[in-house]
Amino acid sequence: MLYLLAPLSDYRLVYSPLVEAEAQRHQKPGHVPVAVLRERWDWTLVPDSDEDAALVDTDPKDLPVLASAIQSGAGFLVTGNVRHFGAHDLAAHGLSAVHPGLFLAHHCSAESYLEVLAAISAGRLREPRNPRSIHESEIAVQLPALFDARRNLFDSAAADLVHEPPGIVFRGPRCVHCALLREPDVDGLCDSCRHRPIRLTPDRTLS
Repeated sequence: MLYLLAPLSDYRLVYSPLVEAEAQRHQKPGHVPVAVLRERWDWTLVPDSDEDAALVDTDPKDLPVLASAIQSGAGFLVTGNVRHFGAHDLAAHGLSAVHPGLFLAHHCSAESYLEVLAAISAGRLREPRNPRSIHESEIAVQLPALFDARRNLFDSAAADLVHEPPGIVFRGPRCVHCALLREPDVDGLCDSCRHRPIRLTPDRTLS
């Protein structure tokens, strides 16, 4: 969803060869390879980086990922493993690590979300094969914050959860909504954004 929504949303997606290889390793058989999608949609590939000597509290295996995000100038590192990225390292470089469901809940419109769900369902030969069922099963499980944010698009949409949502969905100094350095809370929102109506924000770069 993060890749598919990028052309219709307010962020620019960048990632490194290491991240691309890891994404392809986790793809299910029969899916279009990430590298093919990158070339088709002209996604931005940034160099891998080994400039991680100054990073002190990030999981060692994720140091190259964070180093590349820093080198690229990204404001957000979108990951399913927020807990792997250290609070000190993120704060030192003005980066926030955000679960993709939480990020998309703040950076894609209802119209764009429905358009992508329709496109996915149109090309499906397996279940779930319609937008509502994709929303209630796959999105609810994989991107629970996005499911909650768009629950009202379908009458009485119910989450078909099969596992617990991630315990940590946000870490860092940059608000997930306005993208300003405002020391947000654990939900990713700064005080200003929490107390005003949520609107989509200008273009943000993420890794």
